[in-house]
Amino acid sequence: MGDAWGDGDDGPDDDGGRGGGDGRRALELDVREALAGMGLPSTSEGATAALIRIGAWSEGMRTDGGGPRREPWSSEVLDAARSLARRESERRESRPLVGGRRDPSSRGGSVGGDDVLGGRTDLSRLPCVCVDAARATFRDDAIGIRPRSSTGRRTNVAASKWEVLVHVADVSDLYFDSYKDDGAVAPGQRDSDLRLLREAAEHRGQSRYDLPLGPLHLLPPVALTALSLVANKDEATNRCVTLWAYIDERDGRLLEAGLERTMISSPRALSFADATSLLDGDASPGSMSNTRAILSVAERNLSLWSQRHNQRNLAAHKRDKRMAIKEIISNELNAASGTRARDDGVGHSFQRSRGHRMVDSSLDLYAFALETLMSRAKQPIPRAAGSGSDRRGRLGTAPLRRYIDGVAQRQALSALCGYGEPLTLEECREASKIAARASDNINNIRSSKQSTMPRSRGSGDRRHQVSALYNLERHLESTGGIQNRRQVKAVSTGRNNEVVILGVGATGRCKGVRGALKGGEKLLVEVYSIDPAMGLLEVTLVKAMEQTTN
Repeated sequence: MGDAWGDGDDGPDDDGGRGGGDGRRALELDVREALAGMGLPSTSEGATAALIRIGAWSEGMRTDGGGPRREPWSSEVLDAARSLARRESERRESRPLVGGRRDPSSRGGSVGGDDVLGGRTDLSRLPCVCVDAARATFRDDAIGIRPRSSTGRRTNVAASKWEVLVHVADVSDLYFDSYKDDGAVAPGQRDSDLRLLREAAEHRGQSRYDLPLGPLHLLPPVALTALSLVANKDEATNRCVTLWAYIDERDGRLLEAGLERTMISSPRALSFADATSLLDGDASPGSMSNTRAILSVAERNLSLWSQRHNQRNLAAHKRDKRMAIKEIISNELNAASGTRARDDGVGHSFQRSRGHRMVDSSLDLYAFALETLMSRAKQPIPRAAGSGSDRRGRLGTAPLRRYIDGVAQRQALSALCGYGEPLTLEECREASKIAARASDNINNIRSSKQSTMPRSRGSGDRRHQVSALYNLERHLESTGGIQNRRQVKAVSTGRNNEVVILGVGATGRCKGVRGALKGGEKLLVEVYSIDPAMGLLEVTLVKAMEQTTN
């Protein structure tokens, strides 16, 4: 799970004891020995039972009757998460309904009152849309539009009459030393609860989606549910950090942008496919006409900005190229395996539909504008290693999934919205170090697995690889056999001279290449060695063909 050894603990000795060892033994061997010592089987079920027995995980029954629920959190963190959920529920109940339909004499007061909004901009009358994967559990961003004239800022009619709004769930309370209230909930145990949750996020670093028993989230799911956007409830509201952007619709230039603490309406939740269908103009019920209008205006502005940004920013151009290559590889692998592509990027399911591109552009804009605003304010901001502008790394866009994004959100609110004291440069550096340590722990686990396994693949990927190699082997045998080193067509993935064999979707390393292959490059290769049972394939380069991307 990416957990580090305790302080002063280098891992198991060679004789199985604790302490004084070099910590280099394979993780899998350590786990098997631990399970055997506990009298448990060397299976995922045995590992789950071990984690529950030592208190690292907790077990209860699902409220929906779905059987056991296992959570990798201490009882203290789970209690803090449940306490947070209760307070968020009370706070939502205390808020006014959309459009001020609640009686002003009621508990929530009237819309726009500082006692209720806590200094937030009231956007609850503006509809917005949340576009995400069909399987999404926690929704943390939404898109909307606002007439520029309604803000009191100067409007250039020739440029645009709209501002694009990108809303991100506000989780900043977790990252302040003291709970900063909107005035709806009385103080109590909340500060210590939030510190526990913040420490849990620091330790975890980021959500994981590559584990056999399912995802391991940044925070307990009950806390993430409480902090995420409530969608498809007409009279609900959500606390957000909103970037507004005024884009010139003639050339995509970003004319002006700003950050606001806001209260937004409950977004209409759509899958990527739903959003793409609306943008393509497919028939839809009349009730979706307003949603389609929002998407159309937002997509027009965002795509123009994205095109301009990709042309003028080298890092953006490179990233766009990487995404195009990733789509090519995904399409080839899915076509070869006959699997139906998912819309959430899991496995080989990467897509770039109109819905995907719009959301991608909105989050890119959010990160770019936020970094620009912070630079102009001459304020430091914490970043994860390898997420700088040279890699077009995003900033503050996923606070429900990445610890560093939560801290970045807190710093942006302090520096740009006057909400709390900004972090110092040293405090920002410390947050970056915390994120780096969590990331290193995860990478160390992956390295251990790579050193002991023929291929570092998930079970589904490995099954596909084995099946694809058997198909390739049968093809070679039918056309003369491996002895003749039959030539096949392939495309480079852009990673360490890895290629995908066209038509079967098997991946392998290309030997005898000077330098590195360009991602998306079509190649003619010869099969050098193939071992379907082990999932191994090596090829040699014959010649490069046309490149598939510009």
